[in-house]
Amino acid sequence: MKQAEESPQAATGAAGDAPAARKKRPQGRVHVFDNWCKGCGICIAFCPQQVFEMDEEGRPVIAHPEKCTACHWCDTHCPDFAIVVTKIEEEG
Repeated sequence: MKQAEESPQAATGAAGDAPAARKKRPQGRVHVFDNWCKGCGICIAFCPQQVFEMDEEGRPVIAHPEKCTACHWCDTHCPDFAIVVTKIEEEG
């Protein structure tokens, strides 16, 4: 009787990547200086990770800080220099 060979997908899981083999994405910490921000909405509209949401006054709030990958799109394009992103260094 022939033994069935195990496929690579079966060895690593249905998604194709084992938790141990998955590369950890970079993370960042975002801070918005409310007194500098004029509420233009550029950060909300163009954040690739959708970290920001608009509050009831039309200002950006950091709604999903865990999604930030420190790509620096928001702080690079903010016309008021009201956003600061710092990369969170991985421990270990």
